[in-house]
Amino acid sequence: MNKKSWNHCAKYLKSSAIAIGVGSLFATSPVQAGQSGMPQPALVQHMMSLASPLAAVATQVIGALSNQASEAFKRQQVQNVAITTRANIGNQTPARSVPSAVFHSVAFRVASIPIARKWKTVFPTVAAADFSHCAQQSGCAARDILGKAVENAENLAFRHKISGINRTVNRLIRYQPDAENYGSKDYWATPDEILGRGKGDCEDYAILKMAALKAAGLPSEAMAIVVLRDVKRNFYHAVLAITTSQGHFILDNLSDEVKLDSALPNYQPLFSVSADRSWIHGVKSAGDKVASTAPMLDVMPGEGIALR
Repeated sequence: MNKKSWNHCAKYLKSSAIAIGVGSLFATSPVQAGQSGMPQPALVQHMMSLASPLAAVATQVIGALSNQASEAFKRQQVQNVAITTRANIGNQTPARSVPSAVFHSVAFRVASIPIARKWKTVFPTVAAADFSHCAQQSGCAARDILGKAVENAENLAFRHKISGINRTVNRLIRYQPDAENYGSKDYWATPDEILGRGKGDCEDYAILKMAALKAAGLPSEAMAIVVLRDVKRNFYHAVLAITTSQGHFILDNLSDEVKLDSALPNYQPLFSVSADRSWIHGVKSAGDKVASTAPMLDVMPGEGIALR
C-alpha cells in the first residue's frame, strides 16, 4: 500500500467505526510499542472517555497512523508476505499468516481483546492435538475417523489435503449453538471438547480443522480463524483461512467446497486469530465506509442461527 492509499484508508477510518470494544486496542500495535509514537496511557484513557466507544476506536486508529508508524507497518507487511514457513505443497506455498489481506481487508494487530484471551487458552491445545489415540470415554469414534483423515491427508497435495479435512469435519460435527452446547453465549472449545461432544458452532468447526491440518503438516502460522459478518444473510460467522502464495483459501462449515476469499464477497471480516497473534479488520465498502455494524463484545459467531 503506497502512502497515498494509506492516507485514503485513514480518511475512511476517521469517518467510520470498526466493530470492536475499546479494551486495550493498542497494547500491541503493527509496530513495537514505544518505537513509533503510539498513544500513551493518559491519552488512551482520554480516548476511552469519549461518548461513543466506536468513535473512540476510530480516533485511536487515526492517532496511531503517524508517518513513522505507517511506514513501519508497510515494511512489516512486505516482510511478512515474503516469509514462508514451509516448502511448496503441490502448487501452493503455505505462508506466514497475513490476515490484513483476507477478504480484501485492512488489519491492525491487537493483543487484549476478548477473542484474543479465549484464543490464548485454546491455541496450545490446537497445536498439540493428537488424533492417533483416544484416552477419553466419549468422542473416540469421531477421533478415530478424523485421525484416519489426517493420516490420509499427510501425503496428499495441498488442495486435496485441505478439501479432505474440510469435508470430514463438516460431516463429523453436528452444529449446535454455544448457549445450548455449553450454556455460554460464546464458548471457544478445545479439539478434545469438540470431539467429545460431537457438536459445536462455527468457530468450533474452524478450531478442529486447524488442529487437524496442523497434525497433517500445515504450519499453524499459515492458518487463521476469521470472525466475520455475512452481509447478505446478516449474521456473524467464523471460518478457517489458509494463507498461501496463491491467495487465502477458506474452509467453511457451510460448504464442503474450499474457495478463495475472493469468491466470497458477502463475507466482511471483523477480527482474526492465528498462533500467538490477533487482529481487528476494517474493509472499504460502498459509500466509502469502514466495515462495522456492532460492538465486538456483541459478536457471537453463529449464535442463534441454524446454519446447517
